[in-house]
Amino acid sequence: MGSRANFGCPVLQIGIVFLLLCAVSLGEINGSSINIGAIIALDTTNGKIAKTAIELAVEDVNKNTSVLNGTLLNLHIRDSTQDPLAGASEALELLREECVSIVGPQTSVVAEFVAYLSVAARVPIVTFAATNPSLSMHQYPYFIRMAPSDSMHMRAIAKLIQNYRWRDVALVYVDDDLGTGAIPALNDALQDVGAKIVFQAAVSPLANSSAIRRVLEDKMMTLESRVFIVHMHPDLALILFSEADKLGMISSDYVWIITDGFASLLDSFNASSLLSMKGVLGVKRKLNQTDEPRQKDFAERWEERFRTENPTIPRLKLNSRALVAYDTVWAVAFAIGRLLRQGSFNGGFSAASSSTKILNFKAFDGGEQLLNQILQTNFLGLSGPVQISRQTGEPSGCSYDIINVVDNRYNVVGSWTERGLNIYSEQAVTWGDGSTKTPRGWEIPLPGKKLKIAVPWDRGFTQFVRVKPDQPNQTNYEVTGFCIDVFKSVLKRLGYELPYELIPYGTGNITAGYYDDLVYQVYLKNYDAVVGNVAVIANRSKHVDFTQPYTETGVIMVVANSDGRSSDPGAFLRPFTPAMWMTTVAFFLFTGAVVWFLEHKQNREFRGNPRDQILTFIWFSFSTLFMTQSERIVSSLGKVVVIIWLCVVLVLVSSYTANLSSMLTEREIVPKVYSLEYLIAQNLPIGYHRGSFIDKFLEQLGVNKSVLHPYSSLNEYEFALEKGPNNGGVAAIFDDEIISQHTFLSKGCNAYAKVGPTYRTGGFAFVFPKGSPLVSDISKATLNLSESTEMQEIRNRWFNSRESKCNEEVDGLDSNRLSLDDFWGIFLLTGCVSFFSLFYYFCRLLYRFLHSNENSSHVNSMSSRLRMFANYADEKDIPAPKRKRSETAISSDGTPASKSSEITSELCNLPTKTTSELKLNDHIHDN
Repeated sequence: MGSRANFGCPVLQIGIVFLLLCAVSLGEINGSSINIGAIIALDTTNGKIAKTAIELAVEDVNKNTSVLNGTLLNLHIRDSTQDPLAGASEALELLREECVSIVGPQTSVVAEFVAYLSVAARVPIVTFAATNPSLSMHQYPYFIRMAPSDSMHMRAIAKLIQNYRWRDVALVYVDDDLGTGAIPALNDALQDVGAKIVFQAAVSPLANSSAIRRVLEDKMMTLESRVFIVHMHPDLALILFSEADKLGMISSDYVWIITDGFASLLDSFNASSLLSMKGVLGVKRKLNQTDEPRQKDFAERWEERFRTENPTIPRLKLNSRALVAYDTVWAVAFAIGRLLRQGSFNGGFSAASSSTKILNFKAFDGGEQLLNQILQTNFLGLSGPVQISRQTGEPSGCSYDIINVVDNRYNVVGSWTERGLNIYSEQAVTWGDGSTKTPRGWEIPLPGKKLKIAVPWDRGFTQFVRVKPDQPNQTNYEVTGFCIDVFKSVLKRLGYELPYELIPYGTGNITAGYYDDLVYQVYLKNYDAVVGNVAVIANRSKHVDFTQPYTETGVIMVVANSDGRSSDPGAFLRPFTPAMWMTTVAFFLFTGAVVWFLEHKQNREFRGNPRDQILTFIWFSFSTLFMTQSERIVSSLGKVVVIIWLCVVLVLVSSYTANLSSMLTEREIVPKVYSLEYLIAQNLPIGYHRGSFIDKFLEQLGVNKSVLHPYSSLNEYEFALEKGPNNGGVAAIFDDEIISQHTFLSKGCNAYAKVGPTYRTGGFAFVFPKGSPLVSDISKATLNLSESTEMQEIRNRWFNSRESKCNEEVDGLDSNRLSLDDFWGIFLLTGCVSFFSLFYYFCRLLYRFLHSNENSSHVNSMSSRLRMFANYADEKDIPAPKRKRSETAISSDGTPASKSSEITSELCNLPTKTTSELKLNDHIHDN
């Protein structure tokens, strides 16, 4: 045993020495350390937070020898001081120190300079805080982002704005690198949801409480919008909310939304700071599932280290920015470790281009391999799952929490992902004074300020807007009318006060384009709104917004009436439509044909030569119209058909007589013109409402501009129509339907008529500037009024009650003519009776023919049989002999029965005539 032990000890010693030599050799191959750099703005709170997290990350990587296979990370931190030139200078120093990767920079403006250098040096830049969307891998291939860009962040805010249906927002931001990329991203995101930034207030990074107070008083408080987005550094944002609270701007009338840069630090603020932010909404990056024990351990170490290094800074809690900075170092470390284990890590540097020589730094030979490994990052970090998109170089699967500050804390009330926004409960959100009612997002800016509302001063149509100046000074006006009453009723339904003053536009003398000019004044901001008989048309909608129309209207043509009885020779045909006339004639002929067929075989009056039969058939058909038919009907079926047909004729004659009398009476008043096409073809003069859009509208319909004549009042309308086109007047007037029917036609129904179709327009509506939040509220109130009886009461108050008598269009007299739809029932009845009678008679006739020709089986030809049947149908039936009366009876000619017997006996003694002779006599008699 002993000899074996002695023999083994040298072998063991040799083995240990060999392993030590291999370890030394491996250390010489891999190198004892690898340099990485970090560019941080150490003069900011976020910079100090990130520095501590990055240092701890490097320490943890070096402690875990399995990550880099025993190789250590050597960290070089440089201060950019938020200055791009300083940051670029520090980046050059890091490249000269042969750093294989740079963590940071913290700000976007510095990152742009450093990203440009990284392309030349082939050194991957992995930032944890630069969020400008303009920085991307497409422009800078070696630029990787561990934090989502501002475009994603702002999309979450835009969806929050859309969820509450706010349209106008105001932005207050710090005028430095923080807003460089965020503001364009916010603009784009808001446009996608139909909202916009109506005001931007830039605050200097060095602003004090007095400067911020002036911004709030002079700019923010005077805005109509009450939705404010705050994108500022935490220290400035705290000052902003403190001053806003003193000014009473932290209330349920205001909406404040903070961005992630500020919201992520709310855990670090004291209770008094949060009390000045009651009701504030925020968007904060959400930390997904992670290693909680490891995160808790890191938080304790981070807080201890941060307090030691920054004793003057109030106590801060760990936030997402620190966790992302920590995970950024680990992402670089994992990438280097994979290359080391594969034996493919190339840590050499060499001069690659003239620019690197000029700036005195070398290019990293293994930069492309390291970049690819970083893009393959996929691990569970302290900030949650870390995965980089190879297409964009940004983290995938990011989400945000929607937070709501309540007293001295905040609650998570919703979340946003790329799939959409989810607010857990609307009641869970509280606003400035604890209310759960969602603010409408706008207010009248200053108490006592009134909306300047222009009203059209049109002396010719005072039912809509009537302007009555005060007689003494002619400076004050009494404004009444249909439109004004509607507007006042709408305001009662708003649920809040809307101070306003009505200002007449112009002097009452309407000129060309008056209403277009009036609407354009709102676009020029000379007035806040327009209330009056202003129609909604597409051209005006380019400059202003219209509310929901409070009338349904269009453009109609009004013409003068005339007596049209004397010049219509075909008036007797008008009671029936052409189809009715043709159907009636067809049934006359059909019924006559049926009766002729039923009577022909046994009725002497329906027999004879073809010419006589045709004349008898036609005569009988139409003589029933006057009940003057002389032909006697002998068959039962024929009597049934004629009785039903005479009833139908009675109905037709009575209806025709009544309708003809009615039409001759109505036709005392007919319009002189029936269509716009006739006006255009004859180039007749046309009148329209001066100052309105009607002239341009008629030109679009093909009317020559030279025939258009503007008029300013109803009296001018009447005078022009009375004169007519041949005496200096017009043939027709075109105007809004509501004006013509409610004011013009109601004065003279017998003298004027509405002719042709109604050319629909948008109706009358109230005018407001583009994007005005009042449009939505007033539109809802207008709909509410339209569905009530109050609207009809207002209408009846201002317009003549006789208007309903003049509302019918005059499209000719066809509406009074009787059509086939009115009589199809009686035609169906007589048609069915005639058809079934004819069918029964034909079947009976066929049956008798077959029985009477049973012995004609030798006739096989179908044509022969048809000729035999035709001859049989044409033969006259021989009436059956009458029974002899009793001996005491009197004969039909008054001869006693005994005498009649004697005569009969004598006749029997005469020579017997053949059957053919009898038939010949019958034929001669029929002819």
